[in-house]
Amino acid sequence: MLPLSTPAMVAEAAPTAVAASPLVAEQCLNCEQPLATGPFCPSCGQQRPHRLSTAHVLHELVHVFTHADKSIFGYAGQVLLHPGRVVADYLRGRRKHYFNPFQFLLIMVGLVTTAGLLLHFYEGTGAGVVQSMAKHGVSAERLARVSKYFAYISKYHNVWWLLLLLPLYSLVTWGMYRRRLNFAEAFFVHVVIGSAFHVLLLLAMLPILWLTKGQPGNQASLFQSVVVCGYLVAIGRQALGLSWGGAFWRAVAVVVLGIALSWQLNGLVFRWYVFG
Repeated sequence: MLPLSTPAMVAEAAPTAVAASPLVAEQCLNCEQPLATGPFCPSCGQQRPHRLSTAHVLHELVHVFTHADKSIFGYAGQVLLHPGRVVADYLRGRRKHYFNPFQFLLIMVGLVTTAGLLLHFYEGTGAGVVQSMAKHGVSAERLARVSKYFAYISKYHNVWWLLLLLPLYSLVTWGMYRRRLNFAEAFFVHVVIGSAFHVLLLLAMLPILWLTKGQPGNQASLFQSVVVCGYLVAIGRQALGLSWGGAFWRAVAVVVLGIALSWQLNGLVFRWYVFG
């Protein structure tokens, strides 16, 4: 004989039954558009709802790092080896299968900034400047300000690059490629180049420190100039359809003008901070 069900027993059993049942929806739970047949919402692309399981969560975590196209590692390889293809695809609207380029750049800037602090990468440059200025009779008070200036620059060097030099180089590039790129597209070109540069710099920091005996300032700048020039040539050829000559002279012009403007800007800030 089956036991009689009481209202309290039904109430206690109800949540368990609901939790155990699969999620079913007539409309997308993300954008509230009607769901058609198929695994994804036709409006926003969200998958049909289903209960989370341990297997599903583990699959998603692995998928983020190992998906051939959209993973952060896959995108790093594409930026390093095929920058022109990445730029060409983005300019033509083929963007879905790429890891977010702007997010990738921010991640790389953060990693390089952290590595620079741990390795004291830029601090040697400041020490060399202080020694040089001391030989020319600069006062101790101003030498202390020089040390403080370079301590700040060494800590936030890559953030400085992101906030000031990236828009500056983009402006110069827009001027040189204005028949093919608007400013936003020129900015994206340098997002790709900046991403490649920061990946390469992260790999090259220890060798540069060893070769320069702890004072990598000029060599690091030279390394950056070579990377930017080389990647601009590759993008000019692969994405913008330029001849070798056209791609090369434009890339050199962008690098030379960018260096001149950044040095002027850095010099103005340095003189203002140190000498008032």
